[in-house]
Amino acid sequence: IVVLDCITLWLTNIFFDLEGDVEKSLAKAKEEWNLFKQKNAEVYVITNEIGLGGHPTNSVQIRFTDVQGWMNQYIAKEAETVTLMVSGIPVKIK
Repeated sequence: IVVLDCITLWLTNIFFDLEGDVEKSLAKAKEEWNLFKQKNAEVYVITNEIGLGGHPTNSVQIRFTDVQGWMNQYIAKEAETVTLMVSGIPVKIK
């Protein structure tokens, strides 16, 4: 069993290592994720849905919010189950 906590922090490191380049960051994250998912393990992924809060006030925040949302979608698309936690209450997405 592997627990990945947290995709947001991991992605933040990639994003800033690549100087906020959206396309390069998303490509690198997908490349690393694809390598990771080849492992024979039961994986639990924790991430943040940062797009549900207030609207970002600067271009760096806007770009990161987009990258985070796209990466969350990428991971969730192949997940067996997806659960959104709202105020400590699990909401089954799929």
